[in-house]
Amino acid sequence: MVVPRHELLTNQQDTGGSVDIGCGNEFGGGGDDLDDGAESQLPTTLPSSLPQTRHQRKTDKMIIYKCRFTNDEMLSDAFKPVPVKGDDGEEVVGLIRIESQKVNKDTGGSVDIGCGNEFGGGGDDLDDGAELVNNVVDETIGFDLHEIPMSKKDVKEYLQAYCKQVRQKLKDDDKVPGPEVKAFTQSAPGFCKWILSKYNDMQFFTSSSMDPDGSMAFGFYEGINPSFVFIKMGMYEEKC
Repeated sequence: MVVPRHELLTNQQDTGGSVDIGCGNEFGGGGDDLDDGAESQLPTTLPSSLPQTRHQRKTDKMIIYKCRFTNDEMLSDAFKPVPVKGDDGEEVVGLIRIESQKVNKDTGGSVDIGCGNEFGGGGDDLDDGAELVNNVVDETIGFDLHEIPMSKKDVKEYLQAYCKQVRQKLKDDDKVPGPEVKAFTQSAPGFCKWILSKYNDMQFFTSSSMDPDGSMAFGFYEGINPSFVFIKMGMYEEKC
């Protein structure tokens, strides 16, 4: 029997220049054109612990990050989002990152794969009939993300249109101060360059409504389970 997700509250946890993404000076363009062979700088900072379900929390209030266009849930602070950093330790401004893991869909518990505490054991013993799911992607345990195929051209065109839409959305929102809109505009070329430079290593996910114009999650592997990157200002925070 699958435990409803709202009951799973306590089970866990090269040049340096900017890139012209096709918006010209609108996003601080005039920087470097993206070289397909540009050196990739993968983030290196990992959180010390991971949640098993999206609704794990240690406090009375939890922050849910929702897409500004679809209002779909994308992630929560239970996953301890951190800034994205390159190998040189410099932050890729405008992006945040979370880690994921496999969990038992029926219980929401992390799975003991037989390595004990070597991998932070102490989770559920693996039942032969247990269904293992990713705790970010799954529709019940996670956020119901949907992987879609995208060419590099598709990604570039998406980022170009999406950043324009986000900037306008921020400008129209009285709750967002002008300096934050300006900061997003200035950061967009840098984080778009980073995403495009990781194209060969990435998977692309829409939110639950599968709106191709909405916010996306960008997944990549550094270990057994994928990490997920999000454009922070493309989401708003809601306490629940």
